[in-house]
Amino acid sequence: MAMNDRKTRDRHAAKAKAARRDLERLAEQSEKLLGAAHDTQQPGGAQDWSEVWGRRIGRALGVVAVIYLIYYLVGLLSS
Repeated sequence: MAMNDRKTRDRHAAKAKAARRDLERLAEQSEKLLGAAHDTQQPGGAQDWSEVWGRRIGRALGVVAVIYLIYYLVGLLSS
């Protein structure tokens, strides 16, 4: 019985270790994807004006696109 318990504990430990490794990898990838780990900031927190305005324009265009898609889908579903 003790041998079976040991095997079960070893199996659970291996699964837990693999799960932690997967979660760490996922966190690193999501930071890269979402831009949390970008290196475009200059020392002291100063940013280039073109990066700031480009990000603002891109986000605004994204919001406009989402609003249009919602409007289009609602019109499509209601007809």
